[in-house]
Amino acid sequence: MPDKARRLHLVFENPDTFRAEYGRNLAKGGAFVPTRERFALREIVEVRLEAPFAGEKLTLRAEVVHCLTRDAVAPGVSPGVAVQFLDPTPELRARLEAILEHTLEPSEAIEAPGDSALDFPGSDELDDPGIEGFEPTGQGESHDGDPSDRTHRTRAERARARVPVRVQGPTGKALQGRTRDLSKTGILLSVDGEELPVGREITVGIMHPTSGDVMEVSGKVVRHVAGEGVVPAVAVEIQAGPKAEAVARFVEEVRKVNEEQSRGGIRGPLEELGAVSLLQMFAALAKRGTLTVTCGVEEGTVAFEEGMLLLAQVGSVTGVKALARIFSWREGHFEFRAHVDPMPPAATPEPMEGSILDALRIIDEANRLSGPQLAPGARFAVHREKLGSLDRPLGKTEEAVLELAAAGFTVRRILDVIPENDAQIRSSLSSLVERGLLSPS
Repeated sequence: MPDKARRLHLVFENPDTFRAEYGRNLAKGGAFVPTRERFALREIVEVRLEAPFAGEKLTLRAEVVHCLTRDAVAPGVSPGVAVQFLDPTPELRARLEAILEHTLEPSEAIEAPGDSALDFPGSDELDDPGIEGFEPTGQGESHDGDPSDRTHRTRAERARARVPVRVQGPTGKALQGRTRDLSKTGILLSVDGEELPVGREITVGIMHPTSGDVMEVSGKVVRHVAGEGVVPAVAVEIQAGPKAEAVARFVEEVRKVNEEQSRGGIRGPLEELGAVSLLQMFAALAKRGTLTVTCGVEEGTVAFEEGMLLLAQVGSVTGVKALARIFSWREGHFEFRAHVDPMPPAATPEPMEGSILDALRIIDEANRLSGPQLAPGARFAVHREKLGSLDRPLGKTEEAVLELAAAGFTVRRILDVIPENDAQIRSSLSSLVERGLLSPS
């Protein structure tokens, strides 16, 4: 990538538009970007692709393979450039599928695109037969000016449904989570997916966001949304059976309430202020509220009332530990609503300011840790034969880490399962690696 590569900017605010363009263009390795600026064939550019509905921002290297200038297009056709992405296709598709997961109903599967060539305006004039063409990505207005402002937007936004749920599996273990999307046929859940393998039959108790009434529905896990070393969300197909009409009415009512709350909410990019400042600001301006933060495929929730922290949750992690996770996210999106859902019975309020300070202290401890950072998806080989030659016994956290590593847990899963804060667990991991009891595999 040249140091001064020019930028093109695509923003998909509408999940339906992204889904359509994924099948037509993106999954096949390219896009057509409306712009009035002139580019040279074979010029290497940087494409900034954003999907706010999924909390995703991708920076992709690309090569200009066709140009449609303003004076060369037919009436009604936008000028622009067709680009071929330079990232390896399997890696690119994996990144795009993470966004696509947010656009699908749980019963739908991701299908690989066909091999047919694509057709963008003016492709008949392309003099290089070895280069594919691309259709315009969406419909809308192109923007001139600074390259970072050349944004092609579709301005519709699909309402989401975020309400508390309780998931009960056949083992009897209950998991607390929240919905991301909800329809009468399926649910996308923010919940620890490692506990819910694909194909598992479960019962989901969906809590009404105002009355607190719970509708229990049967379902089956049909898809995982995978993150780094963790499964932060699962898609569940509802199997309502004779309760289908009652489930449909309840879901429709929940969606309407969420839509009303969303219209009065505030949303935007996380990086402009950061989660700490956002939470402090909203707590100062509102007596109660719920802040939802997304970073990649992960989602965190913070609820407060009258200066008390009611809930902080990221997957299976709760409390100050979850708050520290959310504070450590540097990119993503937030949504604030001046509303608090009925809390699960186990929720214990804590003073807001004290919780914020504790979370910041955890982050500071993590930043002071020396040594290489272990990747969230890393697993370990365990060398128990070295236990007898240790100069000191293992601490409780080290013992817990060793057992989980032996069970094949990733770094991220170890961090989630052990109740101590992330800094303590990472310190124990580093110590075990240094002492030869663990080695990354």
